[in-house]
Amino acid sequence: MAQQSHGAITTNPDDTQQLENQIDKPVAQIPIGSNIKAYHTNHIEIEEVRDKLQLGPESCLLGYFGFLNDSKGADTVIRALTQLDERFHLVFIGGQTGASDTANNAAFMASLKSLIAKHHVTERVHWTGFLSDLRVSAYLHAVDVMVMPYRDGSSLRRGTLMAALAHGRPLITTWPSTPTPELVHQQNVWFVPVDDDEEVVKAVHHLVTNHELRESLGQGAAAVADAFTWDKIAAKTAVFFKGLMC
Repeated sequence: MAQQSHGAITTNPDDTQQLENQIDKPVAQIPIGSNIKAYHTNHIEIEEVRDKLQLGPESCLLGYFGFLNDSKGADTVIRALTQLDERFHLVFIGGQTGASDTANNAAFMASLKSLIAKHHVTERVHWTGFLSDLRVSAYLHAVDVMVMPYRDGSSLRRGTLMAALAHGRPLITTWPSTPTPELVHQQNVWFVPVDDDEEVVKAVHHLVTNHELRESLGQGAAAVADAFTWDKIAAKTAVFFKGLMC
């Protein structure tokens, strides 16, 4: 399809590099935006979420957002949780599995729940199920640290990653498989290797004990996400289309 087009739009460096090597046509990289609107959430709403999860004042809430499948590394998060003390809880925000590749996703979900039961962390793992955008936003704001260790590396094509950034959350994620200059370690994200639960544990401890660093990462995340709001994406797309017509 790209070969027959006048130009192509990609959302991430991997696809950009691949297309530029395959076609002699203009290629514009325009990342997607957050798949959830970032609503303003006040401290009362945040307390309501944490109370609903029965968290104490000393509890630390880790968050994971999006459908579950093998590529997203949720099992790495569970393995990390088993190495953290009772103060640490994990909330899976949103529905559990999507409509595509249902057999493999169901098998992964079963293995994940088996892992949770095996390590006796059931009471520290919370599931929201499907929520409205407003409630998703409230849960994202209530989380202390987001942990999303994608197996194929973090990427600007991930709407779930963009949602965490748009909500200004301190985020632990995996190193990108292709250089992604927008994502900067210790500035707007905290990178860990793929499938490395021990490094996730170290990162969690480091962020939880450093309030200023969490604040700084959150501010950096919101700043990078501001470049990828849907109105700016539409404007960049319109400019690209206009260029193809000239």
